[in-house]
Amino acid sequence: MTSQTDAAVPATEPVPAADSAPLTERERQFLRAKQSREAPRVLWSSTVLAVVCFAPALYFEPEARGFWPIAGVSLAIGFMALLAWSESLDQANLRDDLAAGVKFWREGVLTGVMQRDDGESWPPIYCLYIAIDGDDPELPTRFSVPWNCYEAVRTDLRVRIAYAPKALRLLNLTQGDYEYVAVDRQFDVHPPPP
Repeated sequence: MTSQTDAAVPATEPVPAADSAPLTERERQFLRAKQSREAPRVLWSSTVLAVVCFAPALYFEPEARGFWPIAGVSLAIGFMALLAWSESLDQANLRDDLAAGVKFWREGVLTGVMQRDDGESWPPIYCLYIAIDGDDPELPTRFSVPWNCYEAVRTDLRVRIAYAPKALRLLNLTQGDYEYVAVDRQFDVHPPPP
């Protein structure tokens, strides 16, 4: 029997904590396949090479000492360094997820999809935006997915997902009767360009 004071106060549901589960051996192999020691090295080497090539030119060439040449070269080198740092961080997050050996199971709403096609490379990049319960709905989490998952899901519907928590690699997604399992679909061939 509840008192009137208890009934007058609306009960707020606590934000559900992430269910965690250990990574399976196949999921570990999947995440290991996403690792690359060469990518960060190549990007950092390219950044250093750009500095080594352009610094003497800016020093020895009087016409290169203007504001715009220096700004342009600095911007290009800064962009290269940002790209190298981003790739290094992504690889560090993958290593941390593998070391922890845990995936998170969460629920949320699929708020949007995106296909990025630059017109030169194939296949396009497909992304899903999921507002995970308990997180800020204005900042949905983005997951890259293969085309078959992108084509099968619908926006504004609830989903249940499992993902590597730091690297944000989607491992499982369930929406109604549809279930995506990354380790089973990673080698699916994309259809040819239209």
